[in-house]
Amino acid sequence: MNLKVLLAIVAILGATVPTVIRLSKQVQQSEAKPTAAPTVSADRSAAPVAHAVTPNANSVEQTLQTRKCVRCNLNGADFRAIDLSRADLHLANLAGATFDSTILINAILSQTNLRQARLTQANLQGADLKQADLRQANLDRSQLLNVNLTQADLRNASLTSAELRDADLSQANLQQATLQNASLYGTLLREADLSGANLSGADLRYANLLDANLNGADLSNARLDHTVMPDGSTYTRREAY
Repeated sequence: MNLKVLLAIVAILGATVPTVIRLSKQVQQSEAKPTAAPTVSADRSAAPVAHAVTPNANSVEQTLQTRKCVRCNLNGADFRAIDLSRADLHLANLAGATFDSTILINAILSQTNLRQARLTQANLQGADLKQADLRQANLDRSQLLNVNLTQADLRNASLTSAELRDADLSQANLQQATLQNASLYGTLLREADLSGANLSGADLRYANLLDANLNGADLSNARLDHTVMPDGSTYTRREAY
């Protein structure tokens, strides 16, 4: 073999062998590394979106199904014209709720927040509303026979033509309340605050007003036959006050 050709071959090999070795090492290293999983963008439209159930909606459903929802948030709920007799809703938040024409016979509503609630023509006969907050509530023409409203807050509430026979409103706060033409026959109002209340045309026969506050109350045309007055005396005249 020609010496010049041999030297040329040796020179070529000397130049290419290190490159081949380096490339071989790089290939081995890349094969040893774990292959990264391909990134897949999440398709948000494919997965169903869960709509959050508000506590209010959940509590309303519970009330309708079980008639029991203690300490529940029922703020602004609509319960008009349904039967909730014997329902247990004590300590619940019922502010602004609607109970127009609702049946709440013997319901437990003690210490509930019924501020600005609507209870027009509701039947609450025998219900327990002890220490309930009924400020600015509308109870016009409601049935409240034998209800327990002791220590209830009824400031600025409207009870026009409401039926309150034999109800217990002892120590209730009725400041500026409207009880025009209401039936309070035999009602207990001992130590109740009726200052500034509108009792015009109300039937207070046989009611007990012992130690009640009647400062500024409107008793025009009210019936007070045999009513126990704040000073303990019994009103015996039959004509209107």
